[in-house]
Amino acid sequence: MLNTLSKKNILTELIWESSSHNERDAGYAKWMAAIRRSHRMYVYIANDDASQVDIQKLVGYSDNTSPGCEPFAVHLRNLLGDGIYYVRLAENQYYFLIVCNGVIVSGTDCIVSEAFFNEMLNQLPDSRFSALNISEVTAAQFERIIESCEAKQLIYKRKQRLFWVGVGVGVLVLLIASAIFLYSIIAG
Repeated sequence: MLNTLSKKNILTELIWESSSHNERDAGYAKWMAAIRRSHRMYVYIANDDASQVDIQKLVGYSDNTSPGCEPFAVHLRNLLGDGIYYVRLAENQYYFLIVCNGVIVSGTDCIVSEAFFNEMLNQLPDSRFSALNISEVTAAQFERIIESCEAKQLIYKRKQRLFWVGVGVGVLVLLIASAIFLYSIIAG
């Protein structure tokens, strides 16, 4: 799974910023400041309803600084909504994500060991996420997410190509105008 996502410029394991900053200590604030400086920021609107006054943003950071990448967690959130999602990667590894009230929970969107994953499931009934459904991401859902990401990347590449064509045309017009201006000065 991870190799497929990586080849298609789809990111996992982003560091999602917590919406409740006031509960964190000074160490967390320093760590987040360092993350903001060294990682690429991805921002998405968490509220799908445009009429809501309180618009919440999802802010995630990745150490992959390549442009045109798409976060897997955001597409999974858009496709499936709230829930606890996992993908079995290997014998002892799981990809793990929690989406609650349309927001990706900070500390998830990560790869965990099977022991940690099982412990999380054991702690679930006593947590604030007890009402969320636990779902394994199916191959069909995985393919839909990949298609959605590729469609967004295609739009990004078209915009990028249009930008560079515009820059090229602008430089060409500037060169022609400069040549005409220089010719008029020399011809006198």
